[in-house]
Amino acid sequence: MKYRFSSLLLLPLLAVLLLAACSDGDRAASTASSTTTLSEEERAQVDAFYASKPDFFTYATPEALPADLVWQDGQDEKPFADPNAKRGGTVRSFILDWPPTLRFVGPDSNHSMRSVFLDDNKMSLCELHPVTRHWIPGLAREWAVGADKRTVYFRLDPDAHYSDGVPIRADDYFYTFYFMQSPHINDPWYNNFYGERFSNITRYDDYTISITLSEAKPDPLFYTTLAPTPAHFYRVLDEHFVEKFQWRFEPTTGPWELLPGNLKEGEHITVTRVKDWWANDKKFYARRHNPDRRRFTVIRDFQIAFESFRKGDLDMFNLTMPEYWYDRSQNIDEVKKGWIHRAAYYNNVVQPTIGLYINRANPVLDDKRLRQGIHYACNWQRVIDFHFRGDYARLKGEADGFGEFDHPTLRARPFDPDKARALFAEAGYSKAGPDGILVNAQGRRLSFAVSMSNSPNVKILEIIKEEAKKAGLELNLDVQEPTTNYKKIMSKQHEIAFSGWGVGLPYPRFWDNYHSVNAYGVDGKLLEQTNNITSTADPELDAVIDRYRISGDIAEMIEMAHWMEEYLYDEASFVPGYKMPFYRLGYWAWVQFPEGFDVPLSEGPNQYGLYWVDEDKRAQVLEAKKQGRALEEKTKTYGEKPE
Repeated sequence: MKYRFSSLLLLPLLAVLLLAACSDGDRAASTASSTTTLSEEERAQVDAFYASKPDFFTYATPEALPADLVWQDGQDEKPFADPNAKRGGTVRSFILDWPPTLRFVGPDSNHSMRSVFLDDNKMSLCELHPVTRHWIPGLAREWAVGADKRTVYFRLDPDAHYSDGVPIRADDYFYTFYFMQSPHINDPWYNNFYGERFSNITRYDDYTISITLSEAKPDPLFYTTLAPTPAHFYRVLDEHFVEKFQWRFEPTTGPWELLPGNLKEGEHITVTRVKDWWANDKKFYARRHNPDRRRFTVIRDFQIAFESFRKGDLDMFNLTMPEYWYDRSQNIDEVKKGWIHRAAYYNNVVQPTIGLYINRANPVLDDKRLRQGIHYACNWQRVIDFHFRGDYARLKGEADGFGEFDHPTLRARPFDPDKARALFAEAGYSKAGPDGILVNAQGRRLSFAVSMSNSPNVKILEIIKEEAKKAGLELNLDVQEPTTNYKKIMSKQHEIAFSGWGVGLPYPRFWDNYHSVNAYGVDGKLLEQTNNITSTADPELDAVIDRYRISGDIAEMIEMAHWMEEYLYDEASFVPGYKMPFYRLGYWAWVQFPEGFDVPLSEGPNQYGLYWVDEDKRAQVLEAKKQGRALEEKTKTYGEKPE
């Protein structure tokens, strides 16, 4: 639900603590208490919260359900996993840096590798079918949308339970609102979303609930298909929440869990397949997430990691970057002899907003003319043509891939040093110093730091930096380890940040990144730990964002989206970078994929988990490698390439 940093920018980061053997005792130790229910005192405190909001939390009986509900179960959709997939084995990968926390909420929780633990793991009431984009069951076995387009009714799957064996019931969804609305989690995004976007949750029995939005929506399932929160793990929240759960893994509803015995600080972490995962044999989850283990080793250099992949110490490697697809992997022996296979998969996803985020909290950068000049000073087309070999395209703007919500005419500003210099001159930077960088009357150089993570993407910004000099602009690259860079950006200490946010269906969202409540607190101080990393705060924009969020009229929402895209284009706090309609992967031949390789909504092989490990094939490949014997070379393109 919450925006995450794009995995296209920040490669896997995971936090871990100690190393020991796995055991059932480890599984029990992963919960906050040995009891699976709240004590009477704890229950009384949580119930008091519910009682304080009687219009929000209500209790009813099944007889109170509307008689005209049309229940759906999604069973007419087809499964998308390969029936030949095998269970078992270990998939080895790597991480560049240590994440700041294992928490899903609160400070520093929105790092890139939350996808391993949360986004691609924790289940919701319903899920989108990744081929048809129709709803299929998740934790709910049936659902029905009310006539008001605000209320959705759910019947929970009685088989569903957490990884520690505790069953999932209606009370877990009541507790979710207690948890997410609590100030103790120190997370304004969740406080706002769960506090303002919903008006009611009703419990009809242990397996039946309804969730009501504050306003009607064309498809309310996108907003109401929530994940539960385990009360038996978090119990009653207090001011020590952030520290208490900094390094504790929440019992999950998904296939992967992190046991305390499977981690060693600074070296590696292993997530394991949940024993007897409740959805193992469910129609849309069978033959998915097939390995027994996924092991991540800390390798702080991308090139060293690639060499580990070539040696067979890693099973898969992201080859999306052209340097690794064309130069480093195309003609190596491991590929030519068929031991390593390569695949390019063209997907159909909305595009992450990758580019430069200009922090308007910096008084110099609060000048719109400077920001617009920076747009014209950035030669993204050279990056695309030279660095990306023409495979990528320019991101249009704030919304790209949302159909009618995309602005019909606006496009990112092209590289134009003359226009950049004219705007810089209007802002007072008209004289060139001895090195060609512009200065103002006070002698201040037109120079800014660009915060970014240490990764192959540094080469992209080196091109941007060199080209910007042609416009008299100096961009100094502030390259940090991913976790350090993330903390700096989320603390709003950057001048300009090269970053990206993952986005999702059904519509572009503006509140997270541009509403003033995510820029400044009521005391006027800059807010940390929000997605508004441009520090944008404008009452006129706020008013349109607020109307957009509550609208249930598609035509009206499209009109407002276009207005906001025009506004943000003019304000120029975000410099659109690039987009890619595919991902590319290298994998040892013992890793097997379905005939079509993946599904259209997938951003990477682990999102839907359709691959598997063939241990017999592993033995064959390793024997061929030992003998130097060639197998069948395989580099293949899958999916539908856009025109």
